[in-house]
Order: sequence, then structure tokens, then C-alpha cells
Amino acid sequence: MNNYRFKFKSFCIIFLFLGMFVSATAQEYWIEGFYERHKDGYTLTDVHTQGITIDGKTDLSDTIYSGAKVTVPNCRNGLPANMIKFSFEKVKIGCKTWRDLHFEYWDDDNERDSIKWKEDVEACMGESRGFNQKDMVMMLVLDYSSSMDNSEKLKKDKKNSIPNIDKMKNMADEFINSMSMMSSGNLHVGIIAFAGMDRATSQIFPITPLTKDNKGKFQEFIRKSSMGTETALYYSLDNAMKQIEDYCMRQNFDTSKFNGTCMVTLTDGLDNASINDDISITMRRGSKNEYLAYLEKNLKNTAACKKIMGMPLEHFAVGFTGSEDFTEDDKVLFENVLKRITQDNSHFKLANNFDEVEAYFKYIISQLTERWQTLNVFVGEAQHGRVRWVLECEPEQVKIEKPKPAFMRLPLLGLNVGMGGGFSAPTKFLEFSVGLDLAVAFTPKFAMGLYGSFKTSFKTIHQYALGLDFMIGHQQKAFLLGLGINRRLRESRIYFDDSDSGYKVKRYSDDAVDLDMRLGGVFKAFYFFVDFSIGRYYWYDRIYYSAEDFVNDHLLAEYNGNRLLPQVTLNFGINFMQLGKKNKNNEKK
Repeated sequence: MNNYRFKFKSFCIIFLFLGMFVSATAQEYWIEGFYERHKDGYTLTDVHTQGITIDGKTDLSDTIYSGAKVTVPNCRNGLPANMIKFSFEKVKIGCKTWRDLHFEYWDDDNERDSIKWKEDVEACMGESRGFNQKDMVMMLVLDYSSSMDNSEKLKKDKKNSIPNIDKMKNMADEFINSMSMMSSGNLHVGIIAFAGMDRATSQIFPITPLTKDNKGKFQEFIRKSSMGTETALYYSLDNAMKQIEDYCMRQNFDTSKFNGTCMVTLTDGLDNASINDDISITMRRGSKNEYLAYLEKNLKNTAACKKIMGMPLEHFAVGFTGSEDFTEDDKVLFENVLKRITQDNSHFKLANNFDEVEAYFKYIISQLTERWQTLNVFVGEAQHGRVRWVLECEPEQVKIEKPKPAFMRLPLLGLNVGMGGGFSAPTKFLEFSVGLDLAVAFTPKFAMGLYGSFKTSFKTIHQYALGLDFMIGHQQKAFLLGLGINRRLRESRIYFDDSDSGYKVKRYSDDAVDLDMRLGGVFKAFYFFVDFSIGRYYWYDRIYYSAEDFVNDHLLAEYNGNRLLPQVTLNFGINFMQLGKKNKNNEKK
């Protein structure tokens, strides 16, 4: 009975400890300030945050926020309520997901400072409707020119690497996926997959509100777009600007809920194909190109630049110089082009490899996703004084990804010994074997090599086997298979020597080659297998009247008979590659 009580107490202590741990990990993040109602409106001052930044700051004591009186239609139990709404822009929270946002007020009547903050459960004080995200329109402009494809060169060089065109598609996929996680349809995206003028005018995904549900359509377009010759970069940028402008005019966005327009461009070469008959410009390569000057005027953040919805069009561009032989002069010219069509040095990147391109794309994602988040909170009109909105983060579910297992290039180098035998009337024998095994890994779960073994009965039967070894499975625990040949060497036996009757030879086996098979397993530093072969055994009876006759006889006579000869040996070996080691990378997780 006492034992049960002890177990119950232990269980309660553990349960309490776990409860405390979970409570501790459910960290609270908050925004607090001083709320006042005036004749002219509502203000929130002396704002501070914890775990939350507003425009990159946690101390906004000098900022005065103005509130607006609104009606929350479904405040609680489906009933409407008049509340004061405060909006915080460029909000960044230190957790990915949150499960609750509640309102607290400062309790002046409580004498203990430790519990001065008290939650107000009336109506929907402080309840948030989540992130209200402003609308943003953007175009992804991707270079599908043939210079981006280096797959044939990789095959020629026998490099097991992903072609550049596929790397670009992967990055564009990830870009769309990341943006969709932050969009509830407020992010409007279009894509141009250009090469020459033919692709630049035909491979266009029209601007569409991006959501988690329809992101697959964007990614399918990225995957299925085809490559072409030449590079109509300037025309594609010009067309992207026009598409953005036309879309914004059709949508008639609310300017108070609009966060601007943007283009993101990836290209690997200088323009050599753009044609535009709608504008009177001369197309030539180099820095004196009139089309480039036209784009610079529209995209450079100056007083004369193109403005859509009253804001300049923002342009991020990355130029990849690793897919063709750029001279130093070409790189200087390429860099100059990117400078002229972007706002500043932070908006373009000249990259020599795709690792740099990928890093810059992540930078663009962070720049775009953090800027349009707006957090709306509510407070009762009469709730004067210090107030706080507390956000509880959802404990992050750590996804344990199965790592790509490293593997030993030489998982098996072993020595084995075995014992077995064969039987076939009129012969039977016991034999012993010794052998070597070698296997080279091609993947973490597959290795192939060679084996060889010698078998002997220590009397007249001598054999050797050669073949291929196969390891299938995790290297420390794998199936071992083998397939090869088993060869019996020539042998004969003289049963007795009689001077009257001569030399009598009873048994004879010619050189014979049989199929050899093995089945077993590898377990860390040891391995075992069963070796099996089956052939035929030939014999005859013959009498020689002199030793010379016996030596010179080439046995041209007919055999007296033959039988099937099955042979089996059980073998045990030591794998020197795993002996005394614990290779954690090769263990089955």
C-alpha cells in the first residue's frame, strides 16, 4: 500500500513539474501604453513592448497613437460593441503563431505591485481580429534565357549537381511559398518568365491575389515555363511596370490600406533583344541604351520617377554572372545596369554563385514580409489609464527532420571462416572455408563489392568461389547477398595398391564450375552468411597395371555415372571497418 502511495506522490510531483514547465514555455508578449479619451479623440501614449517590435522599436514613449471609434460586429456571443481601435504598423512578433490576445488594465486598488495588472473579461476588451495586412502588388521577373541552362556542361563534366535553371525555379518556388504564408489575398503577384521577345510577350502569369490555397498555380507556371534564346530584359521590366499600373487602376485600392508596388528580378545577362514600338527609343547594348535610360527615369527613386497609387515602384534585382564567361568589363557594365534600375545599393546584388542568389532572395522576402503587417487592438471607450494587450505565443512544434545519413564509403572489409560439406553418392565430404569480403557504398542503403573464398576437405576435394557482394539496408544492420561461381579442382583417389591386380582408381572429379549463392546479414562489426552451390559429381572405376599408365592416362574413357552435388557452408566473419567503432551517422534512427 505504501508503495502505491509513493508512486502516486511521484506522479503528482512530475505532473506539477510538467505543468510549470509548459506554463513557463508559454511566454507572454505584450504592448502597453496609457489610454486617454479627449474631446477631440482618443490617444495612446507612453507605449512599450515586450517580445514585439513596432517599426523595429520596443520603446515608443515619444509616439502618440490616435484611436478610432468602431463597431465590432461579433464582439462576444455574436453581439456588437462600440470599441476604440488602435493600429500598429510594421509589427514583428518573436513567435510564428499565437493562440490568444487578451486585455489587461492597471489595478490601482490592489496593494501588491506583483499583481497590479488584471485581466478584463468583459465584452471583447483588447480582442484582436488578427493581422490586418495592407494590399501590395508585385511582379516576379525571371530570366529563362538559354544561358541560364548549364545542364549539358554538368553532364559533360560528369558533375552530379542541379542545373542553374532548376535552382532558379526552386528559389522562385520558395519565394512564392514564403510570401503565401504571409498573405491572405492582400498580396497580389504576377510572373513574367522571359527570354527573347517571344517568351517575354507570351510567358506571363497575370497578377492574382496570392493565398495558401492557390500558390500551386504560381508554382506550376514557374515549373512549366520554357527556355528560349536571347534576353529581352528591358522590355520585360517595362511590361511588368505596365501590368502593375493597369492592375492597380482596375482594383481601385483604398489608399489607406495600400502598401505599395514592387518588382523582383533575376537575370544572368545583358539585354540583347528588347523591342518596343510604342515608345520612340533606340535599342543598343551598353550604358548609352535609350531603353535603359527610360527605365532608369521610371524606377529610380527621384522626383521624376513613376508613381503608382502615389508611391514609387520599388525594384529588387539580382544579376547572376556565373552561367557564362563574363569579362571584367561585362561585370562592370552589368553592375551599372542594376544600379540604374534600382533605388540604392541595398536593392541589387551582383552574384557569382547561386548561394549568393538564394541568400539575397531570403533578404528580399524578409524586407517584403515585415513591412505590411498591421496589428489592430481594441479597448473600451471608458477604460482610461494604463492598458496592456497580452499575446500568448503557441509553443513552437519542433519538426524533427530525418537527417540525410552520412555513410561510410567502405562499409565492409572482412575476413570470414566457415564449415560445411557436400553429399552425392558415392561421395560425401566435410569441408572448411576461409574468405575475404569487400563492399563499396553507393548510397546510405546500398553497397556492392567482391568476395572470394577457398574451400577444402584437407584430402582430395579443393574448391574456390568468386562473386559479387551486395549490402542492402543501413550499413550497420544490412542484408548481405552474393552471387558468383564455385569451381572444383581436378581430383582422383587410388583406393589400394596391389601388385597383382594393379592400381585401382575408384573416384574422379573433373574441373567443374557451379553457380554459387550466399544469403546473410551484417550486424555492426560482425557478419554471417550461408553459402550454397549445386553441381554434378562424376566418377568411374578403372584399373591400371602400372604407375606410368595411371600418370599418362588422360581419362578419355566414359564415366561410369554422375550425381547432383549440393554443398552448403555456414560462415562467420569480422568486419574490420566497424570493429571497435560506433559510427552514429550510420545507425538507424
